[in-house]
Amino acid sequence: MKDKFYTLLKEVGSFLKPFAVLLCKLITVGFAVLIYFLIGYFFGTNTCYARTVYYGSEVETVTISYGGPTIFRFNEDVKTISQAAKFSIKPADGQDPNYSVLAVTPRFTQGKAEVSFILADGAVVNTKIVIVPKALPEKTDSFYDFQPKERLIDSSVNSEGSDVSDLELMKSMIRWDNVVGYKVRNLIRTVNTGVDGLSAKLVRVYTGPKYNGYVFKIRNESRKEYAIDVKSLTLGVPNVALLSQVDRKILESRKSKENTTFLRIIAKPTSVYYNIALPIAPIQNQ
Repeated sequence: MKDKFYTLLKEVGSFLKPFAVLLCKLITVGFAVLIYFLIGYFFGTNTCYARTVYYGSEVETVTISYGGPTIFRFNEDVKTISQAAKFSIKPADGQDPNYSVLAVTPRFTQGKAEVSFILADGAVVNTKIVIVPKALPEKTDSFYDFQPKERLIDSSVNSEGSDVSDLELMKSMIRWDNVVGYKVRNLIRTVNTGVDGLSAKLVRVYTGPKYNGYVFKIRNESRKEYAIDVKSLTLGVPNVALLSQVDRKILESRKSKENTTFLRIIAKPTSVYYNIALPIAPIQNQ
């Protein structure tokens, strides 16, 4: 009787073993998903986007968002940091400090500062860190990888999207196409035009390794007619706009079907959309 009981117990165990293995796998996957969610939650994003910055003697501009840390990774340990009063800078892993991987957290909601990082090999990484709102659409980078410019040639060969020219990107933006190597997002962000009766909204953003692309929808709700001069358009100081295009240079009054147009801008990856100065002026009747 005892042998039969053990035999039955063994058979039941063999039957349940696959279910136990499956349950363990489900628990493991669920735990991994939970960890991924918590990382995304505490860093303010569900996905971490990285950008490689190739440094030399010039100042490299990077944007970081207020409300959480942005990771800076260097090819050598950082020995000295200067002009960093506006930021909290410390090793990303407090339990096992690695001074080549730093967490940079803004102390203020906005501002900018030129911060220099001196590396163990004597190289100096000069940066201009700009603090931007967390919801800024082109601020998709929570991780910056700083590498010497000597590595630029090798890496650019295999960088997806790096061979897309500004003209090719503009053509794709006009066709409303996606571009390999570029993240495309549709959204609505109101932009101040400084002109009564004239509204502007950012409706699409392209972010990639070489450029940012912006599509603005401009509408005339006034009785006046306005002209748009893209040659005079600027984006930030200094101006980081590289190429611009507008579907309709003349905006008719609100009663016309031709009172709306799309303006497209290609700019350097350090650009932010709200720094745009729209070159719009009323048309004077002769």
